[in-house]
Amino acid sequence: MIDLNRRVYIYFNLHKKVWSVRQGGKIVAHTKYIMLKDARFLVGQAGRKKVLREKKKNVHAGVSGYVVDRVPNIPDFCTTVSYNPYKNETFINYSNEKPMLWAPHVVMECRNGKGWVEAVFNHYKDVLKSY
Repeated sequence: MIDLNRRVYIYFNLHKKVWSVRQGGKIVAHTKYIMLKDARFLVGQAGRKKVLREKKKNVHAGVSGYVVDRVPNIPDFCTTVSYNPYKNETFINYSNEKPMLWAPHVVMECRNGKGWVEAVFNHYKDVLKSY
């Protein structure tokens, strides 16, 4: 059961092809679709270095935030967020490849066996805070 008053940490589960939701150090859910507010894009650099060294993926990157049941209906700006440990040290804005550290809301879903993350900004000025 997810406690909506506490942050969760979400990462793409490569084996199950779904999002794994961790809270309090334990997996509390697996889902193909979830929305968060006050999202932080986190990358553990030691885990990333291990991936680069061993050429084998491990859980070292994910999104932290509070689970919500909706995001703004008409946002000012949306962008796809991606992460590739072989190319970037951080999550990036897919359209301009700038680092993404934060977003007021994110929508995370699984499509065709891949995880997709969309950052949703209710005010364009918040886009500048995300870098």
